[in-house]
Amino acid sequence: MRTLIVIASGAILIAASATAAAHTASTHAQSGGVGGSITWTPNTPPPLPDQADWRRIQDAAGLRHLALEKHRTAHFRSFSAALGLSELNVIRPLGPGRCQTSVKFLYDNLLDLENASPGENWNPLRRLVAKGPSIRACAPR
Repeated sequence: MRTLIVIASGAILIAASATAAAHTASTHAQSGGVGGSITWTPNTPPPLPDQADWRRIQDAAGLRHLALEKHRTAHFRSFSAALGLSELNVIRPLGPGRCQTSVKFLYDNLLDLENASPGENWNPLRRLVAKGPSIRACAPR
């Protein structure tokens, strides 16, 4: 078992160094030799979602609302949260900003609800959601 781990680790290190060497060679060739310059612009995602992703964010927030209603069973809360998480898992990445913050907050709330167990007090989370960032920051303009 130990030998297999050592062999696999060695193969990964060799592949990584070969990739780095190939990248260095291609960069050197693209730059036109020594003293050339390469312009690199990061591909940052948009700060707001498109219409389809906005709908998914709204659906996930609606499922969080359903899960936080009083007199719901732990199983219902967990299932509703799992559905909401599956909606958020398919949206495209968002750039930094208020929308990204509110989606992260929504995602964290749904993770808490997914692990619901019988007898838990959900009033603190209800208050936190009421005071937390709104998903309206993600509304397309």
